[in-house]
Amino acid sequence: MVDHETPIQTPPRIIGYWYSESDPDWPDVRQFVDAGWDAEERDGLIAYLTADVWPSYRYGGDSTCRFCGIPNGSAEPTDGTFRWPEGLAHYVAEHDVRLPALFVDHALGRTNAPDVGKGWWMSQDSW
Repeated sequence: MVDHETPIQTPPRIIGYWYSESDPDWPDVRQFVDAGWDAEERDGLIAYLTADVWPSYRYGGDSTCRFCGIPNGSAEPTDGTFRWPEGLAHYVAEHDVRLPALFVDHALGRTNAPDVGKGWWMSQDSW
């Protein structure tokens, strides 16, 4: 029997995966650097990305930062709308990576995110 009362859940949208030789279809993180980004907005996003959320996935090994090479974790947190690699806050905090307004506005509670799929993130070329 189909439950017509329960809405169909849209899977969380992906953000924060970066180009590498093994994953050439992701956006290039170097195109997202903005050292002049508003510090208060950036700090709010860092707090959001590092909030106590349950990971939706855990992978077998750590990802490494595309800038400095440090281990960046193996979890993939989610807020139910977006999911991102555990190390995304590192990019924002340490390398001035600015994420697209669609995600920042969602994270800071300014708007509800529209229904976008994996292709949206893969098509981003800068903030």
